[in-house]
Amino acid sequence: MLIAMPKTLIERMNVWRSDRIRLLQSLICVLPFACLYWLLPFAGSLTIGNDYPIYSIQDQMELQYSLAHGSFPLYAPGFAGGRSAAAMTLGQLYHPLSYLASHSAGYWKGYALEWNTFWRLVSLGLTQLVLFNLLRRLKLSTDFAFILSFVTVYNLRMLDMFRYGASLENYTGFLLLCAAMAYLYITPDRFIRPLSVIGATYLLVCGGHPQIAYLGLVGAALICLVIPSTVAALRPDIAVNWRRALHYYATVGIYVGLGQLLALAYTLPFYVEFLRDAPNHIKQSYQWSIVWSDHWGGAANSFFNPLRSDVHGAFGSSPLILLAMLAPVVLAPVRQVKGRAIMVALWLAFVVIFLCSVGDDTPVDYFFWKFFPFADSFRAPGRIAMLLPPILMLVLAWFFRAADDENFREQMHPVAPWHLTLLALVVFVTGYFLLAHTQTGYFTPFNIQQYPSWVNSLIFLSGLACLLLATLRVLPGRARVLAGLLLSGIVITQTVVQLRYGTWVAHRDPTPSLEQMDEAKRSDLAFRGAPPVSLESKTVVKPSVGVDGKPSVPFAVFRPANKNAPPVDYPAAVPQNTAVPGTRVATVYTAFNRLVLKVDASTPGFLTLSVPYSPNWRASVKSQKFSVVRTDRNELAVFLPAGTHDVDFRFHSPASVAGMLISCGTALFLALFFSRRCRLGCVRNTVMVVAIVVLGGGFALWERSLYNGDNLGMRYVWTSSHLK
Repeated sequence: MLIAMPKTLIERMNVWRSDRIRLLQSLICVLPFACLYWLLPFAGSLTIGNDYPIYSIQDQMELQYSLAHGSFPLYAPGFAGGRSAAAMTLGQLYHPLSYLASHSAGYWKGYALEWNTFWRLVSLGLTQLVLFNLLRRLKLSTDFAFILSFVTVYNLRMLDMFRYGASLENYTGFLLLCAAMAYLYITPDRFIRPLSVIGATYLLVCGGHPQIAYLGLVGAALICLVIPSTVAALRPDIAVNWRRALHYYATVGIYVGLGQLLALAYTLPFYVEFLRDAPNHIKQSYQWSIVWSDHWGGAANSFFNPLRSDVHGAFGSSPLILLAMLAPVVLAPVRQVKGRAIMVALWLAFVVIFLCSVGDDTPVDYFFWKFFPFADSFRAPGRIAMLLPPILMLVLAWFFRAADDENFREQMHPVAPWHLTLLALVVFVTGYFLLAHTQTGYFTPFNIQQYPSWVNSLIFLSGLACLLLATLRVLPGRARVLAGLLLSGIVITQTVVQLRYGTWVAHRDPTPSLEQMDEAKRSDLAFRGAPPVSLESKTVVKPSVGVDGKPSVPFAVFRPANKNAPPVDYPAAVPQNTAVPGTRVATVYTAFNRLVLKVDASTPGFLTLSVPYSPNWRASVKSQKFSVVRTDRNELAVFLPAGTHDVDFRFHSPASVAGMLISCGTALFLALFFSRRCRLGCVRNTVMVVAIVVLGGGFALWERSLYNGDNLGMRYVWTSSHLK
């Protein structure tokens, strides 16, 4: 009996700890709805302003509209100067969040913004949960694991990604990829860990904002390099084995490569059909790239008062991140400290990235712009600060792990953990007042919102409280538990206030319903969202279509002409006597990738469409193909003989077909490869058959949907009388 009682007590304590962790994990999942309470979907009237309710939401609805009518969009009418749908990258055609939102009840009833916000909040909670579990696996105490995962996810860099809409998915994908790579090293297996790295890579690449995806891949490569040494610093039981490390690097490289192949349906057409020859995004000057840059004083304020940093580069959350800047420097001379070398390396990486984020205030950003592939296509240098939160998390995890472990504390002597927290407190107070009036970028939250004066006072007092509580938390004694709880509460409170006043805020308006979009497309297929101007420097004709009327720029015109004569655009100096009575043009079928027009012509001539020219367009009448030529106003034109013709215009995208083939082939390879690891033969065979049927049949259905979706019913009739 005396032996059984302690065991029972221990079992009860273990159950209680497990229940406490599960409760905290549940809290983490719902925490984003509290931290960003002011944009809570289906409640209130506010949302993030500036870009959020415009670009990403409108682009997504345009692409999902075509999918809702049974046609996978290769072309987005009227967008980006007649580019393919690959240019509408913010619409997230290949990301699961776009489909979760569009298939949620009420999306097509005016609630597209609400559902996008809802699923993005869910993704933030799940991302913090993954990071929290990872930090627990690295032997951090529960309170420190919660705090570090919280400040890594909830900061002003995340908020600015949220403002861009699609960028948030790139950011969460980046954090998930970093976590997946760490898990793969700590507890490797042959199924879940590899698929996690592949899936996180896909989510990062297909998030919708190419610049953030590129920076995320660069940051993931950096994190991958330091994971073996960082894990060894946090978990001495996992010693650094360079043979294992090299095998790990090769394995991660293969899995990340598979993830990129899986995303090739998105990246290949984007590069081939847009980025490769987009004049507004390539071969620009360095001055173009540094627009919206912060200055060093504004960037430094991310440690002291993030609301004084420019939103395009701010990454601040809690002044606890000051410890990540001070600890590697202060402990570098102490030789017996384990892991100091890798922490100093992370610190140096942080400094380089920080200097790059301030644009032309330092030469670092110019070096990055000049020598890194594709970097000369990027603007807003501060966006590279997205790499800083996971670096800060690793350094802080090392410091807090050392503060909680007696063996670590002995190694840090004579620099005790509480010495560092008090030093951080002094630096925080000094920096807060010294940088209060320093030069910053223009788009600081104060200039954006004119937030209440008490906010700065709360941030300052919260910073003091955080560092004082951190001092109590790292001291041995019974007060540590209470200090940890209070510290968590203060960090959450300060972050909630900063998120509330850290960006533009706008009133929430309902999005167009499916019926409204149907009605709009019946009069004009052209994209009606922002921006109203083309992204390209070419001449773009935006048709103004009337129903049986005389539009100023008609959608389609037929003019008699000789085949050898170059097509001339209406109404450019066309003699009135060239009109032949009885000539008529009418729409028969209209969709994003396909247009069918019925032409009645008593004489040969050119059928001209006010659709920006692209070499991807093909024209045919029954089985006979006709050459599509460019007019002097960059419109489509095709020469037709006399007679009645149903002219079929189709937008072809070889890059999309090749990318989709490679992506489906990669998915099939992964399904067949990992199904071999199933122990039961019947399960393995079932998975193989299902994968072949689903992916093979899915590709066939995708290809068929390109030109066989619903007729959107655009009404247009033109007769030769319109030339008079």
